[in-house]
Amino acid sequence: MVLVLGLLMLFGGCATFDGFPKRTPEPAKDLEVLQSVVAADQVTECLKNPTVGCRDRIVGARIYVIDIQFSTFEEAIFLQTRTAGFTATLATLGLTGAAAVVSGGASQVLSGISAFIIGGREAFQKEVLAEKTLLAIHTAMRARRAEVLLRLRTGLDQPLATYPLTIALSDLNDYYNAGTVLGALIGITETVGVKAEAAESRLREHFSFTPDPWQLKLRAAVCANADCSKLREEAIAKAKTCWPDALKQELKASTSDWSDFMLQPSLVQYRAVVVGCMGL
Repeated sequence: MVLVLGLLMLFGGCATFDGFPKRTPEPAKDLEVLQSVVAADQVTECLKNPTVGCRDRIVGARIYVIDIQFSTFEEAIFLQTRTAGFTATLATLGLTGAAAVVSGGASQVLSGISAFIIGGREAFQKEVLAEKTLLAIHTAMRARRAEVLLRLRTGLDQPLATYPLTIALSDLNDYYNAGTVLGALIGITETVGVKAEAAESRLREHFSFTPDPWQLKLRAAVCANADCSKLREEAIAKAKTCWPDALKQELKASTSDWSDFMLQPSLVQYRAVVVGCMGL
């Protein structure tokens, strides 16, 4: 019994590991010092009497403030993911298993251990899925932050007339939003949407095909039945003798060169040449 309880405690407990080194100086002290630079009155004064110096000073300070807050946010997410879910579930399961061990016979002992193992595995699988999802969101956050930061850094290299403080403040707001879960989800949705639209466009280009007159003539010459499930090989062979060299080169890597020749909209000019060559 003591051995079983020891095993449950061993699997149910986890050594603490933060995953983040201590900062020097502390972020809170940096934020306190920077308040006088990023305050609203400083922005108002710079808007009244704009200079490159005050623009760069405010933007640089606000970038650093956002970076500190984002870093704190990252650390909180990491620690919560590592400690709040899986460990708490194991602790609960461990207590349940221990109760079974204490309360009675061998069947209850085995039942308690089984519930602990099965429940622990399910909890682990759920936590791993959640962690991988969070990792994808976190990666999207960092990518979007880098994009906006590049825009900010590039803007600060521009003269005041080209990149005034008002535009910089708007970019700073985008920089903050890029480090939020909502911003990351929007970015992921936009990226996936663009890729999906591009893929659909390619599909439409290749497969949304209206037969042209030359395709219809070739089909009549080559197809041996109504649905074209049977082909006249001699007609295909004759057609291929009429293929221009440019067409052969274009279809060189194709594994279904005949169907590509018949269906691809971009090859319509070659079909016209082949039809003329075959005398159709």
